[in-house]
Amino acid sequence: MFRKTAWRKTIPDSVSSRQDQALGTTMRLIKSYGPAAFLLREDGETQGFKVCLGDLHTCTCPVFAGEAELCKHICWILLRKFKLPRSHEYSFQRGLTERQMLELLEGLQPKVQQSQPGCRKRIETRDVCPICLEELLRKRLPVSHCRFGCGNSVHISCMTIWAERQRVTRGDTPVTCPLCRGAFSSLALLQKQAKNAEKVFAAAEQEELDTHVGVSCCGCRLRPVTGTCFKCTVCRHTFLCEGCRTSHSHHPLAFKTRRTEDWRLCTEEEPQGATRQDREVPPDPLPDHELDGLPAERVGSWSYLLTEGVQCRLCLESFRRGQRIRNLPCSHTFHMECVDPILRESSACPLDGYVLYSAQMTSSPRPPQQVDTSEEKPTPNGPLNNVKTAPSCGRCTAQTDDGEAKGHASPDPPTCPPKGTEGEED
Repeated sequence: MFRKTAWRKTIPDSVSSRQDQALGTTMRLIKSYGPAAFLLREDGETQGFKVCLGDLHTCTCPVFAGEAELCKHICWILLRKFKLPRSHEYSFQRGLTERQMLELLEGLQPKVQQSQPGCRKRIETRDVCPICLEELLRKRLPVSHCRFGCGNSVHISCMTIWAERQRVTRGDTPVTCPLCRGAFSSLALLQKQAKNAEKVFAAAEQEELDTHVGVSCCGCRLRPVTGTCFKCTVCRHTFLCEGCRTSHSHHPLAFKTRRTEDWRLCTEEEPQGATRQDREVPPDPLPDHELDGLPAERVGSWSYLLTEGVQCRLCLESFRRGQRIRNLPCSHTFHMECVDPILRESSACPLDGYVLYSAQMTSSPRPPQQVDTSEEKPTPNGPLNNVKTAPSCGRCTAQTDDGEAKGHASPDPPTCPPKGTEGEED
């Protein structure tokens, strides 16, 4: 068979950029017109675009119409739907021959595993939502499952959009599963799940990513810290804002600009610029006495946690009566067996990055002492700033594994003096 387009041996820079856009964008499969034709809609957009794969890939978006080059929608289908690696030779061609298309359709797309009708299939590590094609356990959004067919799970938010389109085109009929094409559930049940699922989201998730919720600056007590946030790599739970970073110059600092990022060391060559190094800095674990102090309870018979759509967003399993749960200050609720191992490695909520524990720095060296945290002081920013302070030890407040203070001498006086010397607890 003659090829309509020239075969590429290397990926063009423009296509590589479109692949970056595709992998960084949330899209949804709204409709399938066959094994190689799909209607896509980007998250937050109202208009959809039709992608057709073949001897010449096409898309109805303006970018493809103007450039006749692979757009992010075509790249999304190849990388997400058919799970092609970015380096695969099929992922950056303008088109594929009939033999190559058969290989793509039969050999590369994931196979749907069947289960007993009505029985929910357990979510595995690599399972993806069939509509947005994001990994379920990585995205950590509430899911619903096919109740009368394959039992596979789908994001409730994605399934709501899928069901709404079916309602417009087919009328009030049972919602069809995007995987097995059988009856998924009733529209009323799906709407109920979507309404109840709103309860498992917290206000901190809506904050800008450069707002480090729960973090209290040990220099000026600003909270939450916005922009670049710094952390001492020696003194545990010691955070600093951009203006106070020089007040802790006797220890190396790590930084991050978005709360979902990993901590990275600041380079000594450019102390004013937050440059990155290859080596990442591990987060500080939540002390055992603070973990034990977080509210814990058992699910009661009349708890709202038992309603349809409410689930632990770490394992994506529903809550059951008698299970032990943990409530975090950011208002997220998890199974204790799911969240406790995570908090023993990091003192932040695994969903929104809300920091649960922060140290306090004083203005001048003094013998180790326990900060009085018996009084509470109101904050203008509300519950997002409810952060506990650690025992103080002179100026660097280094914390040992058991939560006790350990002093360190500091040759440099703070350049950003704190507003007070007493610890506080909201």
